Amino acid sequence: MLVSGIRRNKYHDGGRLRFGPDGKLYASTGDAQNGAYAQDRSALEGKVLRLNPDGTVPSDNPFGNYVWSYGHRNPQGLAFDSQGRLWEQEFGNSIMDETNLITRGGNYGWPACEGTSGTCGTAGFIAPVRTYPTAEGSCSGITIVRDALYVACARGARMYRAAISGSSLTNVQTYFSGTYGRLRTVEPAPDGGLWLTTTNQGDKDSTPNNSNERVLHVTLGN
Repeated sequence: MLVSGIRRNKYHDGGRLRFGPDGKLYASTGDAQNGAYAQDRSALEGKVLRLNPDGTVPSDNPFGNYVWSYGHRNPQGLAFDSQGRLWEQEFGNSIMDETNLITRGGNYGWPACEGTSGTCGTAGFIAPVRTYPTAEGSCSGITIVRDALYVACARGARMYRAAISGSSLTNVQTYFSGTYGRLRTVEPAPDGGLWLTTTNQGDKDSTPNNSNERVLHVTLGN
């Protein structure tokens, strides 16, 4: 066990893990359906956590604990770009989902701010780089290949591709809209393509003997 004391609930548990180029382990945690946790910098919920591989707290973390960034509702995908920057994909509530560029000690506004709705102008809140309507999003896994960000979406049943240009996402394109249903995970394949996983059965209602899912392989163009 590396970290204990992360509160959970039926929903909003986050749960993505990613090693960074700094050798640290980053973990996303949901707010456990209690938005107040997200703004509490002493709580581990509604955060991106950063820890040493042995489970200790890195000495350069901003708040003297595992918390790297806060103000998250239900952070899902994590991915690092060629500059070593951390990108995060987050489930919104009922209005919009977020793609965020994570900074050390950053506050991403939940529960006062969802995407660009609510009191997002509050001093210190960091705006998302891109938002998606929840009906076209509910995006979970992300990965970065050749400085293009790929986003797998569940409710939206599609994959997005966006070029990383500075601190912006440009030339956003949509693939597989409705073709394979809900998509949960996108990861780089050894041959330079992508792996995608579907999530069409049982992710909310715990359908017994659920095995009707697929792992897809995608070849990328040059």
